[in-house]
Amino acid sequence: MRISTSMMFDTGTQNMLQLQTGLYKLQNQLSTGRRVLTPADDPVAAAQALVISQRQSINKQFIDNQGNAESQLAGLESRLAGVGDLLQAVKARAVEAGNGAYSDSDRRTIAAEIRERFDELVGLANSSDAMGGYVFSGFRGDTQPFSTTGTVGSRTTVYDGDDGSRQLQVETGRMMDVSESGRDVFMNIPQGNGQFKFSAIPNPTNPGTGVLGASSVISGFNGSSYELNFNGNGTYDLKEITNAVPAVTTITAGVAYTSGEDITLGPVGQQFKISISGAPAAGDKFVVKPTDNQDIFKTLDNMIKALEGNVSSSPASRAAFQNQMTNIGENLDQALDHLLSKQTSIGARRLELQSLTDVASDMNIQYKQDIAALQDLDYTQAISDMANQKMVLEAAQLSFKQVSQMSLFNYL
Repeated sequence: MRISTSMMFDTGTQNMLQLQTGLYKLQNQLSTGRRVLTPADDPVAAAQALVISQRQSINKQFIDNQGNAESQLAGLESRLAGVGDLLQAVKARAVEAGNGAYSDSDRRTIAAEIRERFDELVGLANSSDAMGGYVFSGFRGDTQPFSTTGTVGSRTTVYDGDDGSRQLQVETGRMMDVSESGRDVFMNIPQGNGQFKFSAIPNPTNPGTGVLGASSVISGFNGSSYELNFNGNGTYDLKEITNAVPAVTTITAGVAYTSGEDITLGPVGQQFKISISGAPAAGDKFVVKPTDNQDIFKTLDNMIKALEGNVSSSPASRAAFQNQMTNIGENLDQALDHLLSKQTSIGARRLELQSLTDVASDMNIQYKQDIAALQDLDYTQAISDMANQKMVLEAAQLSFKQVSQMSLFNYL
């Protein structure tokens, strides 16, 4: 085959350019540390690396969301802890106010403190987060959740938020609540012992000195309402109040009363017990009703009203005050239990977040390792290949130089 001079030069140039391109590619690989610079270098590895990179990006977003959720839950938990500390302090003052040696002036001093605690509680309920949104307003983060009207002793607190709970997606298929509805935290507090409420019925006050004692469930509570009407001769009539069709039915008349003795009510299998101490007078009434909800603001307002009243004027008024404080104390206990359940729920969510973050962090490391296995350069092999390519290029350049100088004119 005849080889022209131009063909020889073109072929030599193309071969050296290919060698230079390979050498340039190796140089880029060494400078970047990556074996796959373009999909053409390894289409399968490039496609797999792209899929893993997408998964890694989603995983990183979940880690960011988990961090945001942890931050919001930590702030929420901190505020609930503040509310809990406040209620514990109020509970301690309620117990202190029951001291029989205290005068009306002493109780009014405590009432002045509870007034401040009331305002503090409203402030905590209306607290905002770092972004300026109200924490306990549900989805309506720009709306102040609580407003109070009226005078002390008859104040009404209104919730202006909604019942929604803000959420963040912290894992595939896992949406986590990062807020609590103010209605659920502050308004829906069961009264009494959580199942029924045992209280005196002042009209305006029981004339006797009967004082509420402990109440508890034995085998259940059937949701009925009961009245104990005292006759003044050491007996009482037990009556049942039918709620569906308002009616009062006497169950037992002339039941003997013993101060401090447990009184068992309800049918077999659904029984509970109450107790009364002191000396109830004729016309005194005590009632047991299914519990309903009362907001914690109302409980504090009732406490202020009770503490500011004239208590020391008579034994009957002192008994009425003690009964009021007993009911208030039970309501405070229910509020603290309710708050504790919320804090427990938040703590469980934070613990779940920690586990999710640990798993996501491990996955992120695994994704990095998988991508590295597909794309990263083997430096030993690359350096060896570069030395070889350099040697081949130099040989090609030298041989081309020799061949390009061959000419018949050299022999003429």
